[in-house]
Amino acid sequence: MSQGGNPTPEKEPKICHACDEVISNHWVIALDHLWHQDCFTCGLCRRVVDAKETFYEKDDRPVCHRCQTLNFVEKCQVCEEPIIGTRLIWEDLHYHYTCLNCKKCGHPFQDSEHDDILIPLEDDHVTFTKGTFVHNKGCKP
Repeated sequence: MSQGGNPTPEKEPKICHACDEVISNHWVIALDHLWHQDCFTCGLCRRVVDAKETFYEKDDRPVCHRCQTLNFVEKCQVCEEPIIGTRLIWEDLHYHYTCLNCKKCGHPFQDSEHDDILIPLEDDHVTFTKGTFVHNKGCKP
């Protein structure tokens, strides 16, 4: 009994968020829930997600990094690979900087050159087509 004459409350059993079964030992605390280690699985591929690996959340379930990248990350319009980190976005299209080459000099852009990229908005019928990318402050030799 605790002090004051009140009975000590019994501990509530730990219940797994995935299977609703009692957890007797070894659990994961994630996404504000308790899980059996074997029940903490990716909501898409069903692979057990190790508690130490990076995961994401979708619909109150963990999503592994691989599934997140394949299913929810924008893909480059040139190479069609997922874009993690910095990107150039133009008219709702996403690009890796290094997948775009300057139409003047042919060199790929770097993310540090973002403010120096010119995108002509109209055809000039001489050099550039609308939507091409060129260095705004001079090309690299």
